Amino acid sequence: MTDEFNFTRLGQANLSGDVMALFRDQFIPELLTAFDAKRVMKNYVRHKTITKGKSATFPVLGTTSAKYVTVGDSLLGNQSIAHNEITINLDPFLVSDILIHDLDVKLQEYDDRAEIVSEMAKALANTEDKQLLQVGVLAARAGGTVQGRAGGSVIKAGANAKTDASLLAAAIYTAGVELDEKNVDETDRYAFVRPLQYSLLAQYEDIKNHDIGTGSYSEGTTGKLNGIQIIKTNHLPQTNITQSIDTTKPNNVYYGDFTNTAALVMNRQAIGTVSRQGLIVEPKWILERLSHLLTARILQGHGILRPECAVEISAEAA
Repeated sequence: MTDEFNFTRLGQANLSGDVMALFRDQFIPELLTAFDAKRVMKNYVRHKTITKGKSATFPVLGTTSAKYVTVGDSLLGNQSIAHNEITINLDPFLVSDILIHDLDVKLQEYDDRAEIVSEMAKALANTEDKQLLQVGVLAARAGGTVQGRAGGSVIKAGANAKTDASLLAAAIYTAGVELDEKNVDETDRYAFVRPLQYSLLAQYEDIKNHDIGTGSYSEGTTGKLNGIQIIKTNHLPQTNITQSIDTTKPNNVYYGDFTNTAALVMNRQAIGTVSRQGLIVEPKWILERLSHLLTARILQGHGILRPECAVEISAEAA
């Protein structure tokens, strides 16, 4: 006698018909929501969406001056502003793909689809955040992109910058001064640090004493430093990423030696993202493999715009 099993098909509507019918409708919005929730850097950079082509240009302007005029003077437009444009290329598709055999789907006793969706979204969002932070550090090391504008800055805070809250706090404060001296907008200034450095700053009494009302030892949070909001992230680069290691072969530069990077301070004008296609999610049944292929992909690229808006804090000796 043949055993009969009553399988519950997760994507089947009313126990009949297409086994993917509901799966597609539910899977897509769940992944979209999870992807957006995991993206940390999206609000801290400039963004441009294109509908065709392989790249986008961002205008960058220099500075001008003012002068006094007296009776009889002619205004002939003698003041000039340098112009330049920065091109950011689209990288190849960034893809997260999962292949699930139908036998596993039939035999599983619980629905782990939410966890799978979360991990796919996390993979895409984490890669985006890592690339943007790498570009931010590279911007701090870059020269000016237009006449009249300065380049980025690197503050060498010493070998203990990653473990001494007082050194790190002083360096972040100095970074704010650097941005002031370069006439960078005082709004939208952020310092990105890894969890250890954030924890050290949260325990640093001078920040709480001089920033009444923000920062909490019990909550593990810290206030602003010189008007700079402190952002905790696991994705600030900390290793030497060489071109050979960067096997994804993107069309933009994301590699560099980040071994000594202790923090990144920047304004959102420092770097930019060009996007050709937002998140696309496609579940597909592959008959010849008796498997469900789940894919999620985005098409975008990141690059340096205004280096003067970025400051790297390095654990190098001054």
